[in-house]
Amino acid sequence: MRIAIIAHLKFPISEPFHGGLEMHTHCLTQELMRRGHEVTLFALADSDPEFNVVQPTLEAIDRMEGIDLFEEEPGFGRDFVNKFHAYMEIVTAIQRGNFDVVHNNSLHFLPLSLAHTLECPMVTTLHCPPFASFRSGVLLARPYLGNQFVAVSESIAKQWEDSITHCRIVHNGIQIERWQATEAGEDRTAFWFGRFCPEKGPDYAIRAARRAGFKLRLAGSIYDNEYFTREVEPLLDDDIQYIGHLDHAAICREAGRAAVGLFTSTWDEPFGLVLPEMLACGTPIVSFDSGAAGEIIDDSCGVIVPKRDIAAMAAAMPVAARLNRPECRRRAERYFAIERMISDYERIYRKLVPQAKKINTVSAGPLVGPPTVSVVA
Repeated sequence: MRIAIIAHLKFPISEPFHGGLEMHTHCLTQELMRRGHEVTLFALADSDPEFNVVQPTLEAIDRMEGIDLFEEEPGFGRDFVNKFHAYMEIVTAIQRGNFDVVHNNSLHFLPLSLAHTLECPMVTTLHCPPFASFRSGVLLARPYLGNQFVAVSESIAKQWEDSITHCRIVHNGIQIERWQATEAGEDRTAFWFGRFCPEKGPDYAIRAARRAGFKLRLAGSIYDNEYFTREVEPLLDDDIQYIGHLDHAAICREAGRAAVGLFTSTWDEPFGLVLPEMLACGTPIVSFDSGAAGEIIDDSCGVIVPKRDIAAMAAAMPVAARLNRPECRRRAERYFAIERMISDYERIYRKLVPQAKKINTVSAGPLVGPPTVSVVA
């Protein structure tokens, strides 16, 4: 198939990834190419050079010298209008590109709003809750029969059920073979990685680790500098270390050496790719009861505690550290392998584009929803 993938235009689709959305888009593009599909990725130009990347114009509108173009339109700003032009340019390119299907991985309303103008169907993955502007695009797209909505978890599907009448669920997958499992972690050590911002809650991980008497290493991009300076940096010392924004190999090494991984999202996390990634390294997890965490973690590989409960997380850390590491790896292999995710998306594409030439694929069977784990009070 000829597949167009629309990425979010905030960060490049390349390592080190700024978050799960960028990693998901990268894996989706890479694996579809491996299966023989012709993929065009509409994304920032400094995305992975192995991909066929098309970058739209990002600065269509500039502030003219001495003139504020938006002085009489306070509801519009330069960034809003530039993004509008960029996504409009992408849609126009797709209209002329003779694609079989579009996979919309952006969080912008415009591709959805104009889906009915395309001569091919659109699959939109819902990676986030129904915030206002994106929801407006979904509502405009609903009457178009060529649209297929896919949620990355049951949790996020429930949040969208008032806006979407039919939504498939395809859990995110990871490239298991890129994550090396270890037989044992270092005693009383923990690892946290993700974006440094309030909703990811790294300050909770720090306080829980200190209370439990565990050393902690934290990695990731500093998304919110003010938050990092105010809430994280003062808590760092020899036992609690920030080790930077790491590439894949370094993340894998750090996750594998830890006795336990910590997941501290304080909002309802739509999925949380760091969870299967840590499991693939054989690392058991203590997680806040956040969004899809209960769809990923069960009693064989982790412990879920109430959000923001530092005492419960600290108490659970030595318990989780004693769990069987090979079982953690098997959990990731069984439910969250990238082959399953891609096969599920291919089935959706072919249902929408029955005339497309079939390509041999790995048979993953029907998606089996992982059982959920009870919350530790």
